[in-house]
Amino acid sequence: MIKKVLGIFGSENDRIVKKYRNRVEEINKLEPKYEAMSDDELKLAFNDLKSLVLKEEKILDDVLNDSFAITREASKRVLGMRHFDVQMIGGMVLHDNNIAEMKTGEGKTLVATLAVVLNAMNSKGVHIITVNDYLASRDAEDMGVLYNFLGYSVGCITSGENAHNEEHRKAQYNSDITYGTNNEYGFDYLRDNMKIRASQKVQREPNFAIVDEVDSILIDEARTPLIISGPTQRRADYYLRANKVALAMEKGEKLDTKAGEPEEFVGDFYVDEKNRVVIMTEKGLQKAQDLFEVDNLYSLENAILSHHLDQALKSHYLFEIDVDYVVKDGDVIIVDEFTGRLSEGRRYSDGLHQALEAKEGVIIQEESQTLAEITYQNYFRQYKKLAGMTGTAQTEATEFAQIYNLNVISIPTNVPIQRVDSNDLIYNTEREKLDAVVRKVKELSKTGQPVLIGTASIEKSELIHERLKKEKIKHNVLNAKNHEREAEIIINAGVKDAVTVATNMAGRGVDIQIDDTVRELGGLYILGTERHESRRIDNQLRGRSGRQGDKGASQFYLSLDDNLLRIFGGDKIRNIMNKLGVEDGEYIDSKIVTRSVEKAQKKVESMHYESRKNVLEYDDVANYQRKAIYRFRNQLLDADFDISNKISENRVEYIEHLLGESDIIDGALKEDFNIKKLSLLILENLNTDIPLDYFEDKDANEIKEILLDALEKIYDEKMSVLDEQTKHDAESELYLSVLDPEWRDHLHEMDVLKTGIGLRGYNQKDPLTEYKQESYHLFTDLIQRIKFEAVKKLQIVQFEFENQEEIEESLEKIKDELESEVSDAVENNTNQETQNNELYAKKPKRNDPCPCGSGKKYKQCCGVSGPKKGVFA
Repeated sequence: MIKKVLGIFGSENDRIVKKYRNRVEEINKLEPKYEAMSDDELKLAFNDLKSLVLKEEKILDDVLNDSFAITREASKRVLGMRHFDVQMIGGMVLHDNNIAEMKTGEGKTLVATLAVVLNAMNSKGVHIITVNDYLASRDAEDMGVLYNFLGYSVGCITSGENAHNEEHRKAQYNSDITYGTNNEYGFDYLRDNMKIRASQKVQREPNFAIVDEVDSILIDEARTPLIISGPTQRRADYYLRANKVALAMEKGEKLDTKAGEPEEFVGDFYVDEKNRVVIMTEKGLQKAQDLFEVDNLYSLENAILSHHLDQALKSHYLFEIDVDYVVKDGDVIIVDEFTGRLSEGRRYSDGLHQALEAKEGVIIQEESQTLAEITYQNYFRQYKKLAGMTGTAQTEATEFAQIYNLNVISIPTNVPIQRVDSNDLIYNTEREKLDAVVRKVKELSKTGQPVLIGTASIEKSELIHERLKKEKIKHNVLNAKNHEREAEIIINAGVKDAVTVATNMAGRGVDIQIDDTVRELGGLYILGTERHESRRIDNQLRGRSGRQGDKGASQFYLSLDDNLLRIFGGDKIRNIMNKLGVEDGEYIDSKIVTRSVEKAQKKVESMHYESRKNVLEYDDVANYQRKAIYRFRNQLLDADFDISNKISENRVEYIEHLLGESDIIDGALKEDFNIKKLSLLILENLNTDIPLDYFEDKDANEIKEILLDALEKIYDEKMSVLDEQTKHDAESELYLSVLDPEWRDHLHEMDVLKTGIGLRGYNQKDPLTEYKQESYHLFTDLIQRIKFEAVKKLQIVQFEFENQEEIEESLEKIKDELESEVSDAVENNTNQETQNNELYAKKPKRNDPCPCGSGKKYKQCCGVSGPKKGVFA
């Protein structure tokens, strides 16, 4: 009875799709109207719609039907493609701030054009985020023809030759529609918030973003934050020593013990692959101490050695060459586990990358500290409106709703899927599996049916490549080592007799075309050689075949040696195989086994969800601080910001702080006032000498007023040589010269806090709660430090110039020095030591160049009369 009721009313998803179908019928009725128009008339009709939106006479929802109808008509004319009804539904789902789940091959690239054209009408910019440069460039070029026809400008942000050309990138972002990758958008945001001048920023306010392959970008890649870093000046010999010790250590394992009995281990350490950690035994600890020649590896002075040893062991036993990274031209380059592409420029943090460099015997680059960071979650939550597309999102619907406030709407296929997805075949060993793969390829080659062989790593793709070469089977290999030929290989992957070996690079966003001959042969055959940790990536691989109702087939060949099965589910399946008496070369083809594999994948997905959740919970704390700092930083770059008023407020606060340090408190006894200490603090911190008799017999408020009046007079007199604009610029730039280094130091403190906070769980304390409390105290200290240091720097700085030109040159010098420091960190991933600016050195020695920039020695210039006394003379 319940099933019948559900059948009558249908699911919530069905009701939403039905509502959209009704609106599609309204749009379809407009098709004859726009078909009858000439190109010029169609463009004019669209401009009229856009004008209504810009004048705020209509909102976007009011013009949706006409916009979609015009976009479809324009697409027919310039692209030769007419949007299907289900694609129109997809466009509305995107416009309504949702995720459109559409099976692979349903034309998501074309779907996006509907929402993009509509939402670009307000001229605030639309961003389309893709998973790699190739797709960004391809889609910008292919769909740009349609956008240009309707009068829109199109930009593209990639990591190519113009990666650090500010003018080029700004032009791309200022386009009506901009394509790019998640990495480029995120790093440009961080770079913009390190810029010294507002004119150098490349991004606009985040308005509307459509994320293609949204599950890959917002789920899979969201475990790793975006980080810009600079060197920490650590010694390279630490990494080499740790690597040498790691090689001398003996790998062991955890012994099976009965329930309730203490755990037992053999060897110096054992590797927990499930949780990706290396655990030292007592024997191993003693051995490491002997090899390092220290008494206690975990004492404070030796903590750096224990950390490097841990990273060295991880590099040898948890990270594999040609799986997790490659060595290319003497560099260790990370392989993105989700896309299979090389992540040029990205480095593992916390000394792990240096450990890999020591392992591989290449030049060890300096370890880095965080200069700026943000998670993908918090970056994309800045957009006023966010939407996404993918073929696989329902499994993560709850996470999308909770973190991004995005609902997943499943959209029916335009044509029923004809691809045949067979059960997994499971072999005992990898050798048997690879033999079977080669046999299957030979079998398919006899008929000429094209086959795409999917692998989980570069290493496995090259293993299969060697076996096929030995059997003289002509084939192409697509992995991160030869990604330059990606487009050419993909174009030919669906032709008769084609055999293509590919990592999961070929799993997303590519359309493998087949002709009628191949359709008659059964379409493209997908042969997976290993299950990925994420079911979605397996489904993406399958989705390369059987698009738009084409024939196709897919099957995964697995072995109990595969990492996923070995770590998470191999024992149960091995028991089944042993009971069945499976012999060498035989396999199991069973729904029970396939379900066991999916269970293993669900376990890993659950672990990754917890990892993402943990990263986000900690970054949410940092995000509040980041927003506050970036907001104030942007105010400093704003020509209209009243910075003089801010400095005055800070000066009052700083004076109150000095009074408190000197026990000069309102209501306290005058004999308890430490006016001598106050006078010394003012001399030391503000380079101003105030005679003690000015404070005698005065109450706290009178002393405060005297001090405030004196410092304001000195400051105003000094600034009087500058015109209003120059004064504003000088104050902003000097304030920035305090804020940026302090913020970077704060990020380092937060990193240190985060690294050790987990240990508090052993003391029955919640690490996250502890982190929130301590980071709050660190942040309040930071804000006070920035205010007070800015007051001191601005109070000390001297301006003694012959003319306005000299003043402007000096300010340009400040800007250039600040910029060079930032650009080194951003563009070369290095950050020079902060250099003291001669113009505002705090306490020059008598023979040092004078801070005022005159070229004289300090003792012969501003140091002649000692500290400033003018207002008390």
